[in-house]
Amino acid sequence: MRKLIALILTAGATLAAEPSAFRAGNVNSSEPYGLTESEKTIRANKQTIDRLEKRVLALEQQIDKLSELAEGLSAINKANAEAVATLKRDSERYDEQTKQITSGEAANKKQLDALSVRQDTLEKQVNKSLGDQAKNQEKLAKALENAVTKAQLERAIRALGGVSEFEGSQPETLLSEAKKQIDAREYDAAYNRLSYLIGKQYKIAETSFHLGVVYYFQENNEKALEAFKTSASADGKANYMPVLLYYSGICHERLKNNADARRFYETLIKLYPSHATIEGAKKRLDKLPKA
Repeated sequence: MRKLIALILTAGATLAAEPSAFRAGNVNSSEPYGLTESEKTIRANKQTIDRLEKRVLALEQQIDKLSELAEGLSAINKANAEAVATLKRDSERYDEQTKQITSGEAANKKQLDALSVRQDTLEKQVNKSLGDQAKNQEKLAKALENAVTKAQLERAIRALGGVSEFEGSQPETLLSEAKKQIDAREYDAAYNRLSYLIGKQYKIAETSFHLGVVYYFQENNEKALEAFKTSASADGKANYMPVLLYYSGICHERLKNNADARRFYETLIKLYPSHATIEGAKKRLDKLPKA
């Protein structure tokens, strides 16, 4: 940029008269004297260009800072980075325009005015870009707060590669975690563990029961009944059978299968008369429509 300004000054200097003796008429002197009107104009233009050069340098520094900020940003900042690149291209076009400034007073003044307007526009664009950059920084910060953890990312990568995130984990630990997650109403997390265990054929009766419980609380009644049936077929004497019968009855109620619901409640009352679910089963049985 400074080279281009120097070219402008050189072009302007050709219009000046030959310097007089004792440095009179030297437009580059800090305290010139004996200048012609043309020399005075050239000197004024030089001072204007010097000021513009400082503004251009300041703007270039701002643009460089924007470029440094833009590095490393996610896709959120992509559009803004392109805007900064556009500003750089505009600045280069501006440099080319300065080369075309003629030595004529009228033409020179006209182009300098246009240059000043362009610089004002460029400054506004840079300021706007800085504002957009700040907003994007805030968006990026929020996005990072919600970003997945490294462990979650690794699990996702393993899943894409056909490898379960639970590979290598102790089945008993996974089953224990699933039970706690059901109590905490973290049904999706529990489902993932139970599905993995069933795929490994680990304690099919118990695992299928807990999977049915997940479906039950999600009100996926048909899936729940299917899982409960698998569990009961694998072990019909498990200690959770009263709960299995009770939840099965409720699932049938939800599906409007009143006869089947009645059958499960009656079986529960008959086989486990002292279980905690009996009172609830009796109340539900009384409310069922008579066949």
